[in-house]
Amino acid sequence: MKSSLIFSLLAASLLLPNLAFATSGTYQVTVNDSTFDVNYDTTGLDVTGIEADVQSSTVTVFVTTSDVSGAITITLDRNFFDSKTNGEDDDFLVLADGVETTFQESKDAVSRILTISVPSGTNSVDIIALGSTSFGSGQPAEQPTQETAPPAEVPEETAPPAETPKTETKCGPGTVLKDGACVVEQASLQETAPPAETSKTEKCGPGTVLKDGACVLDETCGPGTILKDGTCVLDQTPAPQATQSRGLAFELIAPIVAAFVIAFVIMAILWAIGKAGRRKN
Repeated sequence: MKSSLIFSLLAASLLLPNLAFATSGTYQVTVNDSTFDVNYDTTGLDVTGIEADVQSSTVTVFVTTSDVSGAITITLDRNFFDSKTNGEDDDFLVLADGVETTFQESKDAVSRILTISVPSGTNSVDIIALGSTSFGSGQPAEQPTQETAPPAEVPEETAPPAETPKTETKCGPGTVLKDGACVVEQASLQETAPPAETSKTEKCGPGTVLKDGACVLDETCGPGTILKDGTCVLDQTPAPQATQSRGLAFELIAPIVAAFVIAFVIMAILWAIGKAGRRKN
């Protein structure tokens, strides 16, 4: 029984140093004119400062350790420090005094949490982003932007549109004002409507015919007649071609007739002479 109690006391004495160094804290880091809170939990070491180097994409944690190895769990808000390539999460490289050390990572959409083993005697722990995206990609975590509701719009009292002065419209005779426009008055329309045309029963005089409601000269005379003074009369004017043809025929026939007459006269004379000679014999 006494030996078991002594062993328990020795085990507790070995664990007490580590329990004495279990602390939590927050350190403020300024990057790109924005200040971010970096939360951490340590075991077996103290954090004396945290710095950010934009050029090398590195967050450096300065620590003091005891004679035994310690550990630090640091929460990196993605808006403060992240490692991404082509929109996908990339790895971190962790160095303890320039020597690579082991760590474990858990992450969500807001932050990436690294639990790093820190050997005894370590002075600084460097966390290096291997991706292309690193510092200041968003707003500080401790200053979340609150969406302020837009002020309720106060309905403005809209003045009624000014009435345009109505100009008095005067309508002409036979029209009345209706719905703002001058229209023909029905009674006036009936009064002024022209009487329907009565069918014309007038007879036209001789040599005229009724055409389109008026008597006009009848230009359709029979053959051998012409329209003269509104009446068809015989055409007594010989056609020029007929007169010329008869004259030409007379000129051709007259010599022939004359020749026959002369020949007949000569034959009659010769016949008379011959008859007289026969009587003397």
